[in-house]
Amino acid sequence: MELNIFHYKNFHEFLYTIISFFIFFLIYIGISVFIKQQNWPSEKKHKYYISTRNLLFFIFIINIVSIWSGEIKTFIFSAAAIFGAALLVFKEVLLAITGFILTGKSFSIGDYIEFDGVRGKVIDRNFFNTTILISDQFQNRELIFTNMHYITSKIINLSKFGELQSYSLTIGVNKISLMNELSQKGLLIAQEVIEPYKNKFQDYFKQQQKEKLFFEIPDISPKLTYQIENIEKPSFTLHYISHPLDKSKIENEIVKKYLAYISERD
Repeated sequence: MELNIFHYKNFHEFLYTIISFFIFFLIYIGISVFIKQQNWPSEKKHKYYISTRNLLFFIFIINIVSIWSGEIKTFIFSAAAIFGAALLVFKEVLLAITGFILTGKSFSIGDYIEFDGVRGKVIDRNFFNTTILISDQFQNRELIFTNMHYITSKIINLSKFGELQSYSLTIGVNKISLMNELSQKGLLIAQEVIEPYKNKFQDYFKQQQKEKLFFEIPDISPKLTYQIENIEKPSFTLHYISHPLDKSKIENEIVKKYLAYISERD
């Protein structure tokens, strides 16, 4: 009799699990249809899709744990052994979920991050993996890495400026005596190349200031710094703001104009 009762009880729990799955699935479909019908930018819709999916998945897991709580309690005395085995077998999965939870507010969909020297835009993120889009002038590539890297590696959020990013171009100088002349010319060239983009940058930052509570509009003019630790190999660095897709174009234009100046000077 006890065995039959056990099976009867588990049948109901299994049934509730199936029903819960379909309910959450229908809720997700309904919300997805609602988001699709809104007159929002595609990136905003994508962000809401991801957030909805992750939230419903989290609630679904809690619901399943609640349904099967009776069975879970029967294993309480062997919890230590189960945890130890799970830690060995599912180490990477547990680390990935932990990394997701710890960095939940560090960045979100649409932010630009740097992972292992690679910069990209976060386009998807779940409890286990993060997908970033690496863009240049010629192609788009996707990089997927497990969330355990949030714990084991350094992840930098580059989205202080949102879609626009800060880049640097270092140029060497043959003689320290020429540093001031050449660096100032390099700065003038960078300012000239950035000038056509200034209005677009200013409009973008004004919009960011309206949407974000703590956002200060940065100085969009190129900046100049010097590296003279090695007196025999001095260099200067031009710092500028650009959209990732325009980065190569701007950098090539600066280098082209700078080399033309050097050729004329010599």
